Amino acid sequence: MEDTEIITGSKMLDLLDQLKRERTTLNLYIPGTGYEGLSIMLGVERINGIPCINMDFPTGIGPGIFLTQGKKVIIEFIDKNKIHYHLRSIIEGVSRQSLDILLPDVVHRLQRRKFFRIPPPISTRIIINEKNRKYEFDVIDISEGGALISHPAAFHDDSKFFKGAFKSLIISYRKDDDMQTIKVDKAEIKRIIKAWRTGCYNYALQFVEHGKKEENDIRNFIYSYQRRLIRKRRIQEEEDMF
Repeated sequence: MEDTEIITGSKMLDLLDQLKRERTTLNLYIPGTGYEGLSIMLGVERINGIPCINMDFPTGIGPGIFLTQGKKVIIEFIDKNKIHYHLRSIIEGVSRQSLDILLPDVVHRLQRRKFFRIPPPISTRIIINEKNRKYEFDVIDISEGGALISHPAAFHDDSKFFKGAFKSLIISYRKDDDMQTIKVDKAEIKRIIKAWRTGCYNYALQFVEHGKKEENDIRNFIYSYQRRLIRKRRIQEEEDMF
């Protein structure tokens, strides 16, 4: 999973203002309580001279929210490009209409690219058939838009695998106890990197053409593991807060 980008200062305030304008759904999670609910941004204002995020009263939590003043909170949201963000702060105050959260120093953007990249299960392979030979590549990471793959041996044939070459391929992965496959009609090799320590070659692929069903299959595959990574990150966030 990619490192987070830290958003601070005026860029963070612009992001919070965008959340207000677009009425982006925010997920609140209060570690140690089991409380979780949904809200929207109302704005940034000063409460008793302290800058706070003012949010609509969250749904789904219940009356226990009135006992959470001073508790730590994690807020997560997804923008229109499906990019995930989160912030950590403290609940400053609760009323029947809204919730005040201390303005954080930073917001974390969980990846910089348009598509969410994940390290897939170790059994995931990309298979490319070239005439009478089949090549199987390990998958370092994968997104809806492409993949970074590596041949387990120090293999490279620059007459077939060169920058700009187009390949048809199959994504092979395990779901439960069964192997699943997704066909990509055309992918372009955008970059080639040699790992000097191992002598192996890494190939950055961009998916160019595939059917609508295959597009949905790739998305579902990515999102299923994305949710696992988000849950794992949340558990780590909660551990770091105590």
